[in-house]
Amino acid sequence: MEISPHAKRLAEEIRAICAPEKIFLYHAKFDLHGQMTSFKICVVASAADKAALERKIYLSLDCDLPYDLVLYTPEEWEACMQNPHSFAGTIREKGVLLYDQAQA
Repeated sequence: MEISPHAKRLAEEIRAICAPEKIFLYHAKFDLHGQMTSFKICVVASAADKAALERKIYLSLDCDLPYDLVLYTPEEWEACMQNPHSFAGTIREKGVLLYDQAQA
């Protein structure tokens, strides 16, 4: 999957907001010319209130392309990694890792 500048920029902006452990690009739609038209991103970040953090990201960050976000706490992510057939397991296996705090 080709990583668009829009997804890269959004990942950088998310890093500034919440210091995530990981960010994945896990789905994208393309037009007939191969240009990305929308994408989905997964963020693994500590949050006392996940809904509040998700709202903050959506309300604070503007992107030229429509995007969807799924947010996991590190504890939820690790629990989901116990089942490789979980949605998170699929994201880890098939998604593109945009950021990993352990590798930064």
